[in-house]
Amino acid sequence: MATHRQSAYVTVTRALLTGGATPEDINLQVGAFTGQTHNIAITQGSNDTIATLADYINQQNWGVTANVVNDAGGARLALFSQSTGTPGALAITNNDTGLAFNAPIGGTNASLTIDGVPISSTTNTVTGAIAGVTLNLASASASAVQLTVGPDAAAATTAINNFVDAYNSVIGVINSQFTVNPRTNSQGPLGSDSTLRSLQSTLLNNVTYSIAGNTGLVNLASLGIDLNNDGTLSVNQLATDTHPSLSNVLATNPSAVQSFFQNVSGTGFANNFNNDLFKLTDTTDGIVNLDIAGNKAQQKALAKQITNLQDRLTAQQQQLTALYSRVNATLEAYPSLLFTVTAIIGALNGNFNVAPPSSNTTPNTGTLTR
Repeated sequence: MATHRQSAYVTVTRALLTGGATPEDINLQVGAFTGQTHNIAITQGSNDTIATLADYINQQNWGVTANVVNDAGGARLALFSQSTGTPGALAITNNDTGLAFNAPIGGTNASLTIDGVPISSTTNTVTGAIAGVTLNLASASASAVQLTVGPDAAAATTAINNFVDAYNSVIGVINSQFTVNPRTNSQGPLGSDSTLRSLQSTLLNNVTYSIAGNTGLVNLASLGIDLNNDGTLSVNQLATDTHPSLSNVLATNPSAVQSFFQNVSGTGFANNFNNDLFKLTDTTDGIVNLDIAGNKAQQKALAKQITNLQDRLTAQQQQLTALYSRVNATLEAYPSLLFTVTAIIGALNGNFNVAPPSSNTTPNTGTLTR
């Protein structure tokens, strides 16, 4: 099966209209049998050369690409379907121009038989025919192939190691909030957050999850994945009498490993972990998002309190500044007032030689000194 194409030879600049300026037509069908047919009216001065005709077709969005190809035989109009298989089949159903189109190539579905069951595919990449297997068809030659499908231990090991790394990263960040700094004798900023403590507890419970039976592979430890004292996980690389290794378990019982993580009853480790993570991170009821929303609300309330306090401090500062100015003005006016009182008392006693105070002008207000 290949992408469908048709082509026709002609010179690039030669007019396609054989009857002078009389319009001619090409009917192009896209899709086999039930496909839609598009009428291409050849009009003088508009699309009457293969170059302008190619531009015209490309502007129609029919799922067809038109190109002008030059080779030893001359210029050629090549039509390519943008879809594969039967939906992309092309056919010229009417042509009264001087173009002679070659027979179409491709435009059929890929066909194969698996255990006597016929399979049809619009592409050379076949998925779904065998669960978990993708088939890439390399040629159209008919031949019988014996296909053996086995477990991919390398991919499973990589997936498990990636999970362990991701889990350790999360639990490490959470643990850092509860670690006491000996210099400051204090925890991280979220050390007192009850939600974070609950999240830590949930994750630790999840990694100790067990299932029943399963030929003894019932928890992570039985697979060679140990829980450390700090809540992180370690994948055993070397088997001992008491600790299996992941590689040995995958080599001897891969189906049980898969069943432990995921099974048809939905009780696998991954099924349980996924359910709990969804509950924790649910946008409506998840404790993580509720805690984040609560922290944002508290942050907004604290910001408002700080703004209000700053406003009150500013108002109080203005009041104290005004009061200081009045007191300062009174103190600066005191020498003049004292002179006046002294002069009055002196006059009453017959003494008119009282020295005047400094000639400084008494200010009306004081100035705040910082």
